[in-house]
Order: sequence, then C-alpha cells, then structure tokens
Amino acid sequence: MKSLLPARRPRILTLSMLACATLASPIALSAGAAHAQSVTQSVPAPPQSQQITLEEAIKRAIAASPLGGATAARMDALAAGRAAADTRPAASIDVTAENFGIGGQDLNRQIQVTGAYSQRIERGGKREARVGVAEAQIGVAQAEALVKRLDIAARVQLLYVDVQAAEAQIQIARERVTIAEQLAREVGRRVTDARDPLFAGTRTRTQLAEAKVDLELAEHERDAKLSRLVSLWGGSPVGVSVTSGAFLTVSEASLPTDPSPVDLAVFEARRRHASAELALQRANARTDPTISGGPRIIGTGDVALVAGFSLPLSNGALNRANIARAEADGRQVEADYAVALFEWRQQVAIAAERVTEAAHEVEAIRDRVVPGAQRTLAEVRAGYNRGGFTFMDVSMAQTALHDAYARLVRAATRYHQARVEFDRLTGRFATLIQETE
Repeated sequence: MKSLLPARRPRILTLSMLACATLASPIALSAGAAHAQSVTQSVPAPPQSQQITLEEAIKRAIAASPLGGATAARMDALAAGRAAADTRPAASIDVTAENFGIGGQDLNRQIQVTGAYSQRIERGGKREARVGVAEAQIGVAQAEALVKRLDIAARVQLLYVDVQAAEAQIQIARERVTIAEQLAREVGRRVTDARDPLFAGTRTRTQLAEAKVDLELAEHERDAKLSRLVSLWGGSPVGVSVTSGAFLTVSEASLPTDPSPVDLAVFEARRRHASAELALQRANARTDPTISGGPRIIGTGDVALVAGFSLPLSNGALNRANIARAEADGRQVEADYAVALFEWRQQVAIAAERVTEAAHEVEAIRDRVVPGAQRTLAEVRAGYNRGGFTFMDVSMAQTALHDAYARLVRAATRYHQARVEFDRLTGRFATLIQETE
C-alpha cells in the first residue's frame, strides 16, 4: 500500500509528518499555486499475502458463477433447436383399401389396396428462414449472457471499492493511534512535571483507548467486507488483500458517444431476430405442394401405379396478419433501442456528473483541507511543548486532522462508487468479460 507525502516540510511539521506517513492511499498535497514534490512510501504486506487486482477478482467471480452452466445449458437447447429447424418435412406412407364388402366373387374382384409414399415440398426458403430464426435466438442468448457477466463485474467492483475504503479507514485509525500514543507520552511528561493537571493524562489515555478500539473495529469491518468479496468465487479471505495504492487518484469522467458494446450487442441481436422472424413469415406465405406415388393392387391380381399431387389453398388474411405482426415486432425492437439509448445518455450524463463532482471534492480535501489540518496540529503541538497552548487545543487539532482524513476517504469512496455506475454504463470491462470463460 502506498502513500504520497511532501518530500520537504519545515522543521515544525516533522513530528506530524512522521505520524501521517502511515496513511493508506496516495495524498498529493499542495499549498496555493506551488505543488510540493511527493515521495512514495510502501507499507509492507503481511507475510504470504496474496494481492488481488480488480480485474483478477472479476475473472474469478465470473468463472465461479453458475451463470456459465446456465448459459451453456441454454446454448445446448438452442443448438438443438437449430438442428431441428435445419430438417425437411417428414414423409408419410399411406395405405388405402377400397371396395370391401359382402356381395360375392364379382365384388371381391373389385377390391383395391393402394400404398402411397407422400412428401411435402417446402417452397419460399422456409428451411433457411427457420435456421435464420434459430441462429438469431442463439445470438440473443449470447449477448444477454455477456450483459449478465457485465452486471457481475459491476457487483465485484462495488465490493472491491468497499474493501479499499475499509483499508483506508484502517490507516486513518492507525494514524490516530500513532498520534494518540505520541500525545499521551508528551502529556504524561507534563503531568509528571506538574505542568498539566491529572485529568489531562487521563483524557489522553482514554483517547488512546478509543483510538485502539476504532482500529479494531476498522479491521473487523475490512475483514467482513473482504469476506463478502471473496465469497463471490468461494475463496477464503485469509492472506488476501486488495490493491489500494490508487484509491485517492481521481479523474473526471469523459462522456462517450456510444453505449456499452455489450448492451448494444443485445439490441443488434434482437434486430437480427426480428428480421429473421419477418423472413420466416414471408416464407410461410407460400403454400407447399405434396406429391405422392405408389402401387395399387386390384382384386383381379393386377397391379397399377398411382401418383398424386396436392396444393393447399393459401390463407391470405392469416399470412398478412403474421407478416404484419413480425413487422410490428421489428418496429418495437427499434423503438425499444431508441428508448434505451435515450435513457442511457441521461444515466451516463448523471453518472459522469457524480464522478466529476466527487473527484473535485477529493482534490479539494486532499490538496487544501488535509495540509491545513496537518499544519495546524504540528503548530499547536509545537506551541503546546513551549507552553503556549493547552491540552484541549492539541486535542481539538488532532480531532480536526482525523476528521479531515475521514472526510477525504468518504469523498474517495463516493468517487469510486460513482465510477462503478459509470463503468457499467460505458462497458469498461466489456473486453475482459468477453475473454473470460
């Protein structure tokens, strides 16, 4: 975990900066128009710690999700449907017996038994149209499966941000403990020298105890959120950590011109399905003739060949209704796409505004509020050691610095949460989920 702090400060800030060096995330400080240079300090990870990136967490969650099995089963069913669509009509064998009765030998010589093989001949490209519909259904299913994967990625990203925020809260709690320990030692010496009343020492010890309790609670919250994250792939939180080095690195959101390619693919697949349905209804408007042929055995012992041809009459009203329905379905797909695009643009604009607003808040707190609180604490502590301030002044300055850090983490959390929504709408992880099996 990394922290960015100013490389140089006046001597009066040295003690405060040593305490602040444990802050979890990078903090680039500035004073007015002049920006101080920053150095990166690494906090060593626990032994045998496995650091999981956001991309790796998404891959693991998608791989472990039962969505893969459900999608495979749906694809198998649709593939079987396509195979069924790519078959011709089944033939039939008809056997007919005529002139059976009671009337003597003359009637028996008139008995006729006919066997016929009948086959319906499809016209108008019905077979190809059925195959086109089946393939379009497969395309829709594949596109919808990618959308569900993108939703999983958004859930993983949101839980990942929660863990990062919890890690940052832990570092704030550690910072608070460090400062409280230093202050307890300073006040203890002043109480021993009878320069401060006894209650000051009791108060600092209480503050130290509160800081340690807050640290324990922060660690517990981090462990709970980490458990929720790794549960997405059935993992164990033991020895697992997330990358938090860029938690305070923010940037404005730029508006894209197109929706997420994954969401867009669903509408493209539905368009192809509507077009294939229309082609099938138009093909079904053509009637299919049936031809038949076979032997006829007569009671006299003679054998003849018979052949037949039938052509059903067309139901024009029904055919026109089916075609009109398919055309209306196609128009509905286009209308749904227009509505979705309209709503998407509004949602992206709102999400981008939230990202930009949160980024500005993070930058303002990080570059102006935090440095001012750090300087205040350092100056009050220096004056307190010289006898110019009271213990309450130091306590208030310490609280102000802690509140500034906490406000910074809250703003950064809101920024990353807004980023989750923005990334989902714009399909940030579209390529990643397409590559993940």
